[in-house]
Amino acid sequence: MPSADVLVIGAGPAGINAAYALQQAGIEYRIIERTHKLAPTWSSLYPSLRLNTSRFYSHLPGRKFPLHWGMFPTAPQYHRHLTQWVAEQELPIEYGIEVYRVAADGDGGWQVETSQGSERYRAVIPATGVFDNPVLPEIEGMDCFQGQIIHSRDYRFPHQVEGKRVLVVGNGPSGTDIAVAAGQAAADGCAYLSIRTGVDLRPRYPYGVNRHGWMLISERLPRQLCESLMGHISALKYNLEDFGVWEAPAQSGSAVGYRGPELLNALREGQVVPVRHPLRFDAAGVHLADGGYLELDLVIMATGFLPVLHQYLDIEMQFSTAAYYPDSGCDWDIGPNGVRGWPLRDVSGHPNGRQVLGHPGLYLVGVFYKGRGAFYNMEIEAAIAAEQITEQLSQRVFAAVAV
Repeated sequence: MPSADVLVIGAGPAGINAAYALQQAGIEYRIIERTHKLAPTWSSLYPSLRLNTSRFYSHLPGRKFPLHWGMFPTAPQYHRHLTQWVAEQELPIEYGIEVYRVAADGDGGWQVETSQGSERYRAVIPATGVFDNPVLPEIEGMDCFQGQIIHSRDYRFPHQVEGKRVLVVGNGPSGTDIAVAAGQAAADGCAYLSIRTGVDLRPRYPYGVNRHGWMLISERLPRQLCESLMGHISALKYNLEDFGVWEAPAQSGSAVGYRGPELLNALREGQVVPVRHPLRFDAAGVHLADGGYLELDLVIMATGFLPVLHQYLDIEMQFSTAAYYPDSGCDWDIGPNGVRGWPLRDVSGHPNGRQVLGHPGLYLVGVFYKGRGAFYNMEIEAAIAAEQITEQLSQRVFAAVAV
């Protein structure tokens, strides 16, 4: 007999939102965390990191950020927010339990093998996110390079780059943030930022209001006006030629919108130097796509992440390889089915259903990072999962407790 109806795996933002939603629904659950820390990713990110989603949508249910944290809280502030909220909600998180295997047991439940042993559950919510599964590109000669290659996940403090010739590969939010920080400590007073197809530089406060503020305004308007206003706001960009960078083709998947003055100032001052993407490494450095060459000591791969699920889910799943491009400037709440790297979900009963396609009792929370932002979406996804689990438990008798 299971110790609870539902097992939540992971005590990061997705996991604690899932636990809260189950608690609100009156569903018996366990929530376990592999490490001995709440939200371990957020407890160890580089201190200069700020959320790129605003205070309007990023806080946890019932507890807003303090006003003095500003519009975009730092990583340490956000972790403090998580810690205080979990204490208030008295979530019964069990730490130091690692999951080795999750598989269907053939009787309508799920067998879960952990460092504590093996148990069965009616439902499982994998909420382990993506940050423990970094993606490293395969570039010719990487194994010959005598400098150091790390992933952005392993960057913590500027002293890691002090006095070194540094290349940051990838111009998403993490790559640009790290390049700006590294440029202040690296050799020659600059860090190189590798840009594959182009960049998308946007103002953080269009007409004095951030993007989430415009969302709050637009969602109160008729659909046509919402589309028109958000289309105009989204079209506001800086002149890239002023900063020595180039624009990516539309829907290339590479032009992540960078908002704010930090990168712009660093480009102006030469602390960040844009270069083309690497083609091959040799012992001393890297050959670039435009024929250039850089001698380097350290390469930081800000090349993204994929879900952690494959490390413990012992089932056949249909995965998506598609990037996400919104059809509408006002579609913010419902995440698409099959975001790159995530399993397809069963949406036959709900347009944003959380159950993994073909696997009753297995629900995903923490999938969609677009729209109003990951933290807002986690709350929505958790509520949907709790609703669907409630229905599942009311309709199905678990074999282990049948008489």
